Amino acid sequence: MIKTAGIIGTGAVGGMLCSLLYEEYRENLFVIGNEKRSQRMKKGLSVNGRRIYPSILNTEKEHEPLDLVILCMKNYDLENSMQDLKAAVNENSVILPLLNGVTATDVVKKAFPDNRVLYGIVMRTDAARINYDVMFATCGEIQLGYAQNEVCAKEVVEVRDYLLKAGVKAVIYPDMMRMLWRKWMINIGANQISVLTGAKFKYFGMFDEIKVLLRASMKEILDIAKAEKINLTQQDLDDVVDILVNYPPEKKTSMLQDIEAQRRTEIDSFAGTVMSYGAKCQIPTPVNTMLYYGIKARERVYLKEKEEELLYAGE
Repeated sequence: MIKTAGIIGTGAVGGMLCSLLYEEYRENLFVIGNEKRSQRMKKGLSVNGRRIYPSILNTEKEHEPLDLVILCMKNYDLENSMQDLKAAVNENSVILPLLNGVTATDVVKKAFPDNRVLYGIVMRTDAARINYDVMFATCGEIQLGYAQNEVCAKEVVEVRDYLLKAGVKAVIYPDMMRMLWRKWMINIGANQISVLTGAKFKYFGMFDEIKVLLRASMKEILDIAKAEKINLTQQDLDDVVDILVNYPPEKKTSMLQDIEAQRRTEIDSFAGTVMSYGAKCQIPTPVNTMLYYGIKARERVYLKEKEEELLYAGE
């Protein structure tokens, strides 16, 4: 039974979940972090214009291990969060990564082989972080479970029910590897092509050139999935394109928001991972290779410029 839970990462998804779980579980819900982060969190968390003050688990102080830890950081922060995670759990704790891409759960399982580590993704949320405020109208759906869930493990059902009790739609899918890769395929198409084109979703169905790019980038995922024996089909690709062209028209992808705010992106977990799988499976990935180097170069340029601005300001 889950009595205590914590969240690492209070950006768009983490902040949204924190606000919903806080309403139901109050002092038994924790934001997890080191001393520096704990001090910042004492100022509270702003979600939809309302400031909440969840409990804080300072990983540099003594505390009881949590029953459930939900990981909501960006992929590039996962390795740096391992010490905080280690301090928050014991071997009985359940860990639910909700990161983009297809590698996070395997990374956590390798680091915590004695724990029950689930697969998880968030679908159809409109949560966004604007400066230090999290805004959302739609929570979407959390999909979770082990790789295969024809028979659901007790802990998987407990995590689902814990989320449902707080009003978070949570669903256990029989084939979570398929769902994980399907979400990854969506990210590969939508996020990267939106950065390349600067397009809101309303343009995805308006211009054939964008649909050509979407299909070309996602076809490489389909080819790799076949080699990896993941149950993705051409129908999945067609369905994803249909979803994207009918998405709320004024919305922007998270990666386009990151680029516009000159934040670090998750390009390494998107096109970068496609390239790695392509090399492993001996499948060419020319579209994602070009997307990787183009977006990575753009990101490095503005991060370097920001770094130089800070140096000049300190002189």
